Amino acid sequence: MEQKIVELLHSIEKEKNITIIFAVEVGSRAWELNTAESDYDVCFVFYRNLENYISVNRADEQMSFGFDKNFKPKKKDGVFIEMTGYDIFKYFKLLSSCNITTVNWVNSNIIYLGDKTELKAYIENNINKSKLFVEYYCTAKGCYKAYMKGKEINFKKYLHVIRLILDAEYVLQYKKLPNTSMIKNLKELEKYIPNEVLKKINELIEIKKSGHGKDIVKEIPILDKYYKETFERYQGLEYEKKIKEEKIIDIDFLNKYMQKLIISNDEK
Repeated sequence: MEQKIVELLHSIEKEKNITIIFAVEVGSRAWELNTAESDYDVCFVFYRNLENYISVNRADEQMSFGFDKNFKPKKKDGVFIEMTGYDIFKYFKLLSSCNITTVNWVNSNIIYLGDKTELKAYIENNINKSKLFVEYYCTAKGCYKAYMKGKEINFKKYLHVIRLILDAEYVLQYKKLPNTSMIKNLKELEKYIPNEVLKKINELIEIKKSGHGKDIVKEIPILDKYYKETFERYQGLEYEKKIKEEKIIDIDFLNKYMQKLIISNDEK
């Protein structure tokens, strides 16, 4: 499968006349929550030739593709491999603001194509950890509120919230990027989680891995209570001052990184 994904990525490069810097897995397979039937969520960062960036009519900064199990293009139902690409300008703009989607891309441990070693090392050492914590926390809280307003909630949505909470807690406790794997984060954070909550989370993980993640559940009181208490604890932390005190990503580094790729490629 990995080789097929690489072939699809190379075909996209040729078709769209782009160069992919790196391509990674970001879905349930990266989180170690996948089943045998789980689809693939591939994300990549690309750049175009220099001429495109100095043109009035700039090409799209984002592109999406879908393929079925036979690797044929597919737009909606039946998509088995979903691919999303960001132009390097869009990606770096979001990354510099601690956007967790772009942070998760550079932090993924499943790499299909390219090299992100230098970029990941820089982000690990220079991203504003306090702001990153707040981003994970606010996203978790927002998702939970949205899910609770809906008519139905499933085990997968409960796990989605706990995954984001674990990401936030990991940054809070260890002051570094969380693991891509939810399983690893949970293991390293066991001492910070009540035993009964930990037991319930592991139950949900087994339900998800057995293929029943989308089964409807009315409520899970022990997790609802844990979520609310955790959000209240986070709310009490005064992070605005810490965000201002910590270093931020150097835009000059990102600019030089980007310019080096685009200009050197144009000179070939």
